[in-house]
Amino acid sequence: MSNENFMDQYMDLFYSEAKEQLDILTRDLLAIESGSSSQEMIHEMFRAAHTLKGSSAMAGFPAVTEMTHKVEDLLGKVREGKHALSAKDIDTVFQALDYIQNCLFHPEAVDPAKTEELARKLAEIQEQPAPAKGSEEKGARERAAQLAELRSQATHKGKATEIHVTFTTDCFMRSVRFFLILNNLKEFGEVIGSVPAWPEMEANENAYEEATILLDWRQGSRNDLERALNVADVRRIDIHSGEGNEKGAELGTSAQPGASSAVSLPAVDTVSPGMENRSADNQAADHRGTEAAETPAADRASHSDAHRATEYIKIEANRLDLLMNLIGEMLISQARFARIQENYLERHGQTPLAVEMAEETHQLARITTQLQDGLMKARLVPIGGVFSRFPRIVRDLARKQGKKVNLIMEGQDTELDKTVVDLIGDPIMHLIRNSVDHGIEPPEVRLQAGKPEEGTIRLKATHEGSRIVVEIRDDGRGIDEGKVLAKGRALGLVPEGQTPSRQEILDLIFAPGFSTADKVTDISGRGVGMDVVKRAISSLHGIIDIQSEPGQGTAFQLQLPITLAIIQGLTVRVEQESLIIPLDNVLESFQLQNNEVQSVGGREVFSVRGRIVPLYRLQDLLQLPPDPEKGRRKYRSVVMVGLAERRMGLEVDSLIGKKEIVIKPIKAPWLNLEHFAGATILGDGRVSLILNIGAIFRRGAGDRLQN
Repeated sequence: MSNENFMDQYMDLFYSEAKEQLDILTRDLLAIESGSSSQEMIHEMFRAAHTLKGSSAMAGFPAVTEMTHKVEDLLGKVREGKHALSAKDIDTVFQALDYIQNCLFHPEAVDPAKTEELARKLAEIQEQPAPAKGSEEKGARERAAQLAELRSQATHKGKATEIHVTFTTDCFMRSVRFFLILNNLKEFGEVIGSVPAWPEMEANENAYEEATILLDWRQGSRNDLERALNVADVRRIDIHSGEGNEKGAELGTSAQPGASSAVSLPAVDTVSPGMENRSADNQAADHRGTEAAETPAADRASHSDAHRATEYIKIEANRLDLLMNLIGEMLISQARFARIQENYLERHGQTPLAVEMAEETHQLARITTQLQDGLMKARLVPIGGVFSRFPRIVRDLARKQGKKVNLIMEGQDTELDKTVVDLIGDPIMHLIRNSVDHGIEPPEVRLQAGKPEEGTIRLKATHEGSRIVVEIRDDGRGIDEGKVLAKGRALGLVPEGQTPSRQEILDLIFAPGFSTADKVTDISGRGVGMDVVKRAISSLHGIIDIQSEPGQGTAFQLQLPITLAIIQGLTVRVEQESLIIPLDNVLESFQLQNNEVQSVGGREVFSVRGRIVPLYRLQDLLQLPPDPEKGRRKYRSVVMVGLAERRMGLEVDSLIGKKEIVIKPIKAPWLNLEHFAGATILGDGRVSLILNIGAIFRRGAGDRLQN
């Protein structure tokens, strides 16, 4: 192997591992900011920074090495308990990670002036002295005086509930956890005040292991309140009224404001981002009235051994592509061999050779299927790798716009082909940005509408048959259909006097250059994002559905194929030709009576659940002479297909059946075959063309395909 080839392979490996280390640092930093940190998480971040520093030095990136070294030093102080990351510190570390990523993957975006400023900020953080403990006796007297003053203020508001919070001794980011508690309590009434106050806790959080909050409790049950207070690294919660003489209520009851209780909570060792969405009922059941139980050493050892037993190797994707192509050739050969066996049986009957051929054909089919399934699974990767970058995007956009947004992710373990994973990141990102920018309202608007001031975006992935469904749902303002329709008319997308259906109005947002933003910003206003979504999903032969309710929110549902290598197709007959429609584009098929087909503007259409769908005759598109008997048939066979947000009916002579096919490219540039995605070889050796649904959608009803 030449030195040049070796270096190319080494750099590919370096970039891949550098991205993994940056993902770890970003993920754990977000978890710390949300209050789900642990000592092991700090160790993991330190190891990731150390690994990235060493590998970047070997790969010849001195700027990355220097910046990562500063981040490593800071994390080392945090790990040793000499420094606690504040919210401002976390912002600075995020800026450092962005700088490192730009140096590696987007060097043209690196600003030398900002580099010096960032290095200075990291140096200033490390130079900060450890928080002074001060005199415990003096501090206790000051807090008692502050609490007495706060109680006197609370008497003007009536009876107040006093909540005493005790953090664990090894708690990281106490100020973040304290902020989460204060924010959660706003759902139950007015937070009168706290000792220490939030700014004081943020400035000197290591000096406080306890805090007291006075709440004007107006709504919600005690169970709900306990769940809201169940935050990581909080050891104990005491809840009692201002008078302090009520009998303590049992935990788990639905007591209303006024009762007193004490709640002991175990320290949460590790809370991963996926665990944050665990139901509050389960969390409360884990914590009520119990102290943290240590995991037996034997159990931990067995778990560690089981973890080490799973081994992984990295394989270049093009090698898997080569194997997939060979599997495709084997599928074609196996189908032809099965056809030969059937022909022999028809000619010679049930001879011993025919029986042996049937057994071997069955064995070959079984092995081929197992090989295909095994290789398909080897190409599958969790979609969580794509999802992991969205929490940071939501965080930054929400802060920039002054909004409060909570991103909930589900189904990160859902697997699909690596080729599809590499292509769906951008469309999902644009939909999430659209939800933050256009969907979620500012906090004051949400409060006026009777909603929580924090908006929610739910990103969910599930399997449905041979497809994966990704849903992006928000609880924002919904789509203003009147505004969309007016914009559509202004752009000439909707003729004056025409009244489109509700679904057609919603589909207008995917038109190129369409935007309802009042002004152009670096986030929206140019009408590009949704067009990118449409084009990307179309290239994947996927489907987009929109659901929106004014004042309640919007949901985008993406239906995508799990793989693009070997697909399932629906074989149809048109005149004497067998054509294949990719099954991922097939929505349903049915028989239409002639009176169910209407003519609108010279085009045939039919209605499906209130939606008007255009009808195309495949034999007309292919310029095949029509059969005069078809006009007198009572029923017409129609296959309804979809691509992105669009729908279409294709009339065929008959449906033959469903089969797995291997797409073969057609390399004939002298022929105009843009409306065919490729071809496949059937079991009898004949070639069948595969329709390119995207190209057919691009043609008008009166256009004809060229031979």
